[in-house]
Amino acid sequence: SSGINAEYGGLVFCELGTMLPVSGAEVAYIRKIYGKQPAVVSVWLIHFLLGGMRLAIGALGFAEYFWSLFYNDPTQVNWWMDKLVTLGFCYVIVVMVACKPTLILKSIVLFTATKFLATFVIIGAGLYYLGQGHTENIAVGFKNTNTDPKQWGDAWNGVIWSYMGWEEICCVASEIQNPQRNIPIIVLGSISIITGLYLMTVISFHIVIPIEDMVSSSAVASKFGMITMGEAGKVVLALTVVVSTLGNLQCSFITNSRYIHSGAVEGLLPSCLSLVSKRFRTPLISIFFCTVVTTIFTLVGGIDDLIGQASFTRFPFFVLCSAGVFVMRRTHPDLHRPYKVPLVFPALFVCFGIFVFLTPFLSEDWLISLVWVLVLLIGVPLYYLLLQNVFHLKFPKRLDSSVTAVLKRVLGCE
Repeated sequence: SSGINAEYGGLVFCELGTMLPVSGAEVAYIRKIYGKQPAVVSVWLIHFLLGGMRLAIGALGFAEYFWSLFYNDPTQVNWWMDKLVTLGFCYVIVVMVACKPTLILKSIVLFTATKFLATFVIIGAGLYYLGQGHTENIAVGFKNTNTDPKQWGDAWNGVIWSYMGWEEICCVASEIQNPQRNIPIIVLGSISIITGLYLMTVISFHIVIPIEDMVSSSAVASKFGMITMGEAGKVVLALTVVVSTLGNLQCSFITNSRYIHSGAVEGLLPSCLSLVSKRFRTPLISIFFCTVVTTIFTLVGGIDDLIGQASFTRFPFFVLCSAGVFVMRRTHPDLHRPYKVPLVFPALFVCFGIFVFLTPFLSEDWLISLVWVLVLLIGVPLYYLLLQNVFHLKFPKRLDSSVTAVLKRVLGCE
C-alpha cells in the first residue's frame, strides 16, 4: 500500500514538475502556488532541520550494519564508540563533499550497482530457500496482524520513508532535457521498480526469518545472510549495505547542502549560507551547517524515532503540493500542462497525507509530535521577524552581514 501511495505522490509531482519546470521540488512549488511565507516555513523545516535528520538516519543505519560485521547483536556496542565511529565516517564524507565532489559523483554508479546487487542476492537466496521446502515462516500468513487503524499511520510513516524520492527528480526539473516527457517516465518507472524490488525483498526476508525475529533485529540483512549462506553471506550482505548506505549519505550531503544554498540565494535563509568556496566551488557553509545538524541528531536520536518524525513532519508539505494541483487548475486553467494527473490521485494523496499526519497524535508519544508541530510553526515568526522585519530590527541583518564578512575572509568564500 505504501508503494501505491508513493505512486499517487509521484503522479502529483509529475504534473507540478512539468507545469512548473523549476528546481527546488516542494519548496519551489509551494512558493509558486501559495507565496513566500509558506515557502519559508517549508524550507525552514524540510531543508534547515529535516535534511540533517535524514542524514542522521542514514548514518545510524550505516552504523547498525557496520557493527553487525563484528557483533551478533550490534546493540552491545558501547554508546560512545558507536557515535564516534558513525560521526567519523560522516566527517570523512563531509570533507569529500566539500573538497572532492567530482570524486563522489563518479562513485555513484558503483554505490547504486552495489545496492541492486545486494537486493538481487537477497531475492535469489530467498527463492532458493523456498525451493528447498522451507515454508514454515510464510505458512503463518497474516496471523497476529494488528488491525487497529491507529497503528496504520505509524506503519506507513516507517515504510513510506523507503519510497521517498519521487520529489527528488523534480528538485532538478529545470536541468532535465525534455522534462514534459522524461519526468513522468523517470518518476513512475523508478517507483514501480522500487516497489517491486522492495516487495520481493520483504517476501524473501519473511521466507527465511520468523516475523518476530525480523521485528527484533536491527540488521535484518545480516541475519538473512547468516541463515542462508553462513558467516560469509552475513559479511557480504552487511558490507553491501554499508557501502550502499555510504553512497546514500554522500548523495544526501550533496543535495541537502545545495537546497540550503539555494534557499539562501533566494532570500529564504540567512545570506551567509549562500557562500561558495573560491577554491573548491562548493557551498562550504551550507555543508558545514548540514554537518552540525546531522551531528546533533546522530547523538540524540534513535533511527526508528527519527524515521517516524522525519516522515510525519514532511507530509503537511506533500498535502499542500497535492492540494496545489486543484488550486492551479482553478487559478491558472490555461497554463500549459504537458502531463495532467487525474484529480482522483491528488485527492487520495491528500487524504493519505492527512491520515498519516494525524495518527501520531493518537499514540502514547503524541507529545513528541506536538513538539515537532511547534518547531514547524517557528518558521512563521521567523518569516515576519527576519525576512519581513516587521519590527524594523537592525540587529539580524547586521549579524548576518558580519558573519558573512568573517566567513568570506577566513574560509576564502564568495
